[in-house]
Amino acid sequence: MLLLSKLVSLSILLTATALSAQQPTPPPIQRPAPTPNDTLKSVEVQPDRHVRFRIWAPNATEVKLQAEGPEATPDITPAEAYKNMGGVPLTKGDQGIWDVTIGPITPGIYRYNFVVDGVATTDPRNPLTSQSLTSSRSMYEVPGADFMEYKAGVPHGAIATVYYDSTATNNQRRMHIYTPPGYEAGTTRLPVLYLLHGGGDSDDSWSTVGRAGAILDNLIGQGKALPMIIVMPAGHTSTEFRLTPGVRMGHDAFNDDLVKVVLPYVDTHYRSVADRDHRALAGLSMGGAQALNIALDDSADFAWIGIFSSGWFPNTLKEEEDTDIAKFRSSGKPFKLFWVNAGKYDIALQNSHATVALLKKAGIQVDEHQSEGFHAWNNWRDYLRDFTPLLFRTAK
Repeated sequence: MLLLSKLVSLSILLTATALSAQQPTPPPIQRPAPTPNDTLKSVEVQPDRHVRFRIWAPNATEVKLQAEGPEATPDITPAEAYKNMGGVPLTKGDQGIWDVTIGPITPGIYRYNFVVDGVATTDPRNPLTSQSLTSSRSMYEVPGADFMEYKAGVPHGAIATVYYDSTATNNQRRMHIYTPPGYEAGTTRLPVLYLLHGGGDSDDSWSTVGRAGAILDNLIGQGKALPMIIVMPAGHTSTEFRLTPGVRMGHDAFNDDLVKVVLPYVDTHYRSVADRDHRALAGLSMGGAQALNIALDDSADFAWIGIFSSGWFPNTLKEEEDTDIAKFRSSGKPFKLFWVNAGKYDIALQNSHATVALLKKAGIQVDEHQSEGFHAWNNWRDYLRDFTPLLFRTAK
């Protein structure tokens, strides 16, 4: 039996060897030749808060950097802030590496793209991105903005990407939802802030460049804000967006999607307190206009309102007074807080002032503020930090 076993094994070995000999030898794997891009550090924040950007593009004839950040510099003038809106030229160096340094940049997180021979692209050496309506941009961070940093020792919440079917828009939509530290193990029902993004951005924006999660983690950890759920829906109902004066933002299918679909979804799937005293609505720019109109039309659903860098266009004021404000005057419920803020150089500042005047005329008590700065994310992160500690303090 032992001899038979050895013969069988030998036969199998000879057969395998013969089959192997019949197979062609595979060619060696061709690995790409090393390039300067393999080890390139594309973004470097220097100790003096200047930021160096580099990209390897050996065959390009022109490269520009389009970056947020300069508009956040204290005391910067509009002319200085906007002088490089078309992009900052990079200089081509050895090995096809293009290079430029900007700054100093105020601590915070900002978005940028490279424009290579007229084509905008994210940074191929940086995985940090923020989605907008039709594209993505890379992000860089200048440390030092303590209130919006993810810090060790601070309990962190979670941000979920949630897909749902909308009967208002007849398609599947997406939102991001923040739950505070300890939510998964808890049983307590929590108030909800519905937080809207601006025109051209997406439901991803507040959780990435807006740093909503880190801001709330820190505020809750310091006892400055109450634990809350934050719902960040998609404010656009299509990929077509044009900011046209005279168009009444906040009067489309998004209104029904938020009030008739998203609210019931959240109250069904999350431990929310499902009443107006425990619901807040806030938005920036386009989202602020949406929040304005929804707040007035659906004051039975929201008691706490935040309007960031927004207001009605001058040629729609009369129509708003005759519709949304008239509806509020006839059947609206008083708000616990109506908080408004815009920057000194904000493109929406005058619209904001005119809108506040109409709201006050309608008997709405407005907590109005004016910050420094522009129509930009560094302001909107500040506004979220200042607004959320005021919420739900008197809710029963």
